[in-house]
Amino acid sequence: MEKVHFVDLLSVSPNPTKLGIYQSAPENYASIKDNISQYGIIEPLLVNKDTKVIISGNLRHQIATELGFNKIPVIFVKVEDEDMDLKSISTNQQRIKSTYQILKEIQFFEQHYNIRQGARTDLDPELKEMKEHRDELFTSISRDKRTKIKKIHQLALDLYGEETPEYFEVFQTIDIGKTTLNGQYHNLLDKFQRKGNDEVIPQEYSIIRENTQIYNRNSADMSEVDDNSINTIITSPPYFQMRDYETEDQIGQERLVETYLNNLIAVFNECKRVLRQDGSLFVNINDCVIDGQYQAVPQRFLIKMIQSGWLFNDEMIWIKNNPAYTQGSRSVRSHEYIYHFTKSTEFFYSDSWLRELVDINNEVSYGTNRNSPKVKSGLDFRGNILKSNASSTAELRKKCAERGFHLTHSATFPIDVPSICGFTTTREGDTILDCFAGTSVTGEFARRNNRKFIGYELNPQYIIASEVRLSATVKNWNISEKLFFESKMTIDRVTTKMKLGFESEKKNFNSISKIFSDAVSILGKYN
Repeated sequence: MEKVHFVDLLSVSPNPTKLGIYQSAPENYASIKDNISQYGIIEPLLVNKDTKVIISGNLRHQIATELGFNKIPVIFVKVEDEDMDLKSISTNQQRIKSTYQILKEIQFFEQHYNIRQGARTDLDPELKEMKEHRDELFTSISRDKRTKIKKIHQLALDLYGEETPEYFEVFQTIDIGKTTLNGQYHNLLDKFQRKGNDEVIPQEYSIIRENTQIYNRNSADMSEVDDNSINTIITSPPYFQMRDYETEDQIGQERLVETYLNNLIAVFNECKRVLRQDGSLFVNINDCVIDGQYQAVPQRFLIKMIQSGWLFNDEMIWIKNNPAYTQGSRSVRSHEYIYHFTKSTEFFYSDSWLRELVDINNEVSYGTNRNSPKVKSGLDFRGNILKSNASSTAELRKKCAERGFHLTHSATFPIDVPSICGFTTTREGDTILDCFAGTSVTGEFARRNNRKFIGYELNPQYIIASEVRLSATVKNWNISEKLFFESKMTIDRVTTKMKLGFESEKKNFNSISKIFSDAVSILGKYN
């Protein structure tokens, strides 16, 4: 057994390499300090005999300094200078580390102990030992995790610069559970792509066409729309504290839920002005976890709407098979609310389209074999209807890239949502409005099914993406003309028929297969 020496605190020095990697205190720092304060240093520090530099015990040395200790227990060992850093890091693998500290470890080993792929370590004893040390230290960190941490570092570096407060905040939000590694990566990638878009996206962009208008402005003022002129409003406002769309006057990033709800009410008061007396309003809204608890946003929003004079007609639940992972000690939330409001009890509502469905398993309807079938309140998109939790924007992103910009919007509901709401509360030729249009999934349903569409959207990028989407929907849209920037890519002409809707502005469906069975292919091609 190695002999323990009690030496002066100042006679040994902290290890600079470890100080550089483990800059912040571990999560259990307070309890370690309290334990040392009561019982002293139980485990001696490991110190290089020749240099008096600490191999293991920087943290204990720091706490002893803070507590005013004069003597500390150490064990001296002989370590060659070239092995010092490796030995130091090797003794620290049981430490609870922050994401940033894991990054620094990764960088350390890649810089000093890089072994190229395919190298014959069995023929080189030194190389073999090096690989064993490195692999031992990486056993607790998967390859995917290392790759994702490195990508996050590079994106944060490009966006905020090296070791700025914003750079460190990227890693801190992961450590406190505000986001996941994957979530933070996509958040940073989104911001990086938006930064690139600044060179090609104009500050303002609207679409004014016959039967299709999308205005680039806040929908709290929809002065372009006449009173009592809209048949149905189908919308999904930005969720509270979910995504930062980085636009002026955006809703969703308010500090308080109450402020967020008041801003929503201002928009829906304007919706009440433009909606016909026999019209309908559908709002898709969700909740979030802050400080360990849900904020009851949908329920509080519902109460606010009722207090504002809206009639609460119906509540539908959109059940998602592949929901986003929910952090914390709670179930994974696999549903979202869709509220149906009206201005009066005399509103247009028709179940007649359901009679043309063949919905044997009653997956979307209640009794299509009856004389009066109804839509079920639980929109459980399973089986042959919809297998994903939200619409895929892959194809739309591809087409936007061909136009020369990155689509950074992914929070779209599947086209099934506006389809069910729209078929039930509008007729051909009616006008549908979306006051938070995004990339216009609601507009796609409207224009594909012989309805007029009006949208409001703050982000000009999403309006341009809407034009890309609608160009595949509306006959003779003619998007080939040069817009606001030169693109080296050309737009593929989309000729594939979409079965959720109709051709040549005429409705065409006789069975559930024609309305819903191709929803998956629709989402794959256009959303």
